[in-house]
Amino acid sequence: MSQSSGPSLSGRGAAALAAALTFAAPGMAEAQRQPQQAPPPPPVQGLYQASGATRYSTPDGAVRFVLDRSGGRAALVQFEGDPEVHVLRPALAAGGGEIYRTEDGGVMLRITPHGGIIVYTRAMRTGSPASEEARVAPLTPEAVAFAEMQSRFRQLQAAARRSVGQTVTFAVPAQMSAREAGVVVDAAERAAEGLAAAPLTNVRRVAIVIGPSPAAVLRGDTLIVQVAPQFGYAGRPSSNAIRNVVTGAVQGPEQ
Repeated sequence: MSQSSGPSLSGRGAAALAAALTFAAPGMAEAQRQPQQAPPPPPVQGLYQASGATRYSTPDGAVRFVLDRSGGRAALVQFEGDPEVHVLRPALAAGGGEIYRTEDGGVMLRITPHGGIIVYTRAMRTGSPASEEARVAPLTPEAVAFAEMQSRFRQLQAAARRSVGQTVTFAVPAQMSAREAGVVVDAAERAAEGLAAAPLTNVRRVAIVIGPSPAAVLRGDTLIVQVAPQFGYAGRPSSNAIRNVVTGAVQGPEQ
C-alpha cells in the first residue's frame, strides 16, 4: 500500500516512536507524547444543546441508543449491541434544529425545531423518529488498571491476528493513569475494528501515542493513533476513521 501524507511527526518524535515499538512489557510498549495537533474545535451551540444522557428507541423497538450531550464539545451516541461510542459534531440545520454528523460527514441524528429526535442508520436511511425511554448515566470511558490493560491487549492482539491473518502488535504508553488507560484501550479496540474492515491491510504494528487531539496516520506498516484522553471518547479516532486511513480514503486528524 502506498503511503500518503498526514500529520507530521518531528524527527525526535519519530525516533521515540521507533523505540516504542520494542515492547517493555508483555503486550506493552512505551511511546513518546506527541504535541503536534491542535485541540478539536468546539461544536456549534444550537437551541437544543441539552445536558445529560438519555436512552431513546424507535417506535418498533428495533433501534435503541443512548445520546449523551453532557460533554459540551461533542455529542456521544451508542447503539444497543454496538461496542463503539460514536462521536458526533452538531451543526444548525436548514429550517431550524440541529443535525449531528460523524467525522466523515454522515448524518446520524437530527434534532427537530421542536426538540424531537430523528435517527438515521444503514437500515433506515430516510430516518425514523425516536422517543425518550429513560435518563441514564453519561457515556464515559471506564477506568482500566494496568494489569487489566495488559490482559485486554493480549486478547486484542490475538483477535487482530485472526481478523487480519497476520500478527499485529500494539505499542502503547507505559505510564498513564487508569482513566487515561481506559481511553487508550478503547482507541486500540477501535483501531482493531478499523483494520478488520480494511481488506488486504499491510498494517503490522499499531502505535498509540498521547497528544493534544485525536489523529491517525499510516507510516509503512505502522499505524500511528494519537489520542487525547482529556476529551474522553472524543479524544480518539473512530473505527471508520481508522479504516479510511488504512485504505487511503483519508489521512490525518479524524475528530
